[in-house]
Amino acid sequence: MYLDEPIPSKYGRIILTKPVEADDETTAALRAHPETLRYLAFLPQVFSVEDARTRRLERATDPTLVDFNISLASGGVIGSTGIFYVDDVNKKCEMGILMNHAYFRGGYASEALYTCLVYAFETRKMHRVVFQTNSENAAMRGWLEMAGVTLEGIQRQMWPDPTTGGYNDVALYAVLEDEWFGATKGKLEAKLNRAYIIKISFFGTERCLLVRASECQIRVSLSSMFLS
Repeated sequence: MYLDEPIPSKYGRIILTKPVEADDETTAALRAHPETLRYLAFLPQVFSVEDARTRRLERATDPTLVDFNISLASGGVIGSTGIFYVDDVNKKCEMGILMNHAYFRGGYASEALYTCLVYAFETRKMHRVVFQTNSENAAMRGWLEMAGVTLEGIQRQMWPDPTTGGYNDVALYAVLEDEWFGATKGKLEAKLNRAYIIKISFFGTERCLLVRASECQIRVSLSSMFLS
């Protein structure tokens, strides 16, 4: 299913939006990109715009999932996230994310997952959220461990890999409601609020600026630019 109302990130760079027909071409390109398939080899190697349309329409009425596009506040879809295998009786679900590779390491995935986790735990009142990732996906595993999400085990030969004819091991992580409120939420907020010192050259003079990782633009007071 999809939500009619978008969910804006509190950090301002992204909005979780409803998948619509105008996004099908972007979705098709994302799901067929080699970087997407790198750790998700079981996905179709070819994914057309018509495939994206069919998938969007089929999932629109499925109550066991909520799909979001990750849209920039300034416009344009850069990924997708959401919850699936939703079990409202036992208050559990799974969460995943796909990102345009051009936006890797920019903090956009953290912002999107934080926003989706807030929705899962604070709007949908989930008790348990599961993440599954290829055991060799060091970047995703590192992010989950940074956020305090618990590794619960390695599922051996879980996902088929048609590129090799074999299977990939899958790392199973989960975060519980009390862990979200007690630690994970705070860790992600600290990450998204973290400030960095960067250097820029302004009319031949180098200056240091303090910039939040979550900011979409560098906002500088001109008066501070000319301090000696």
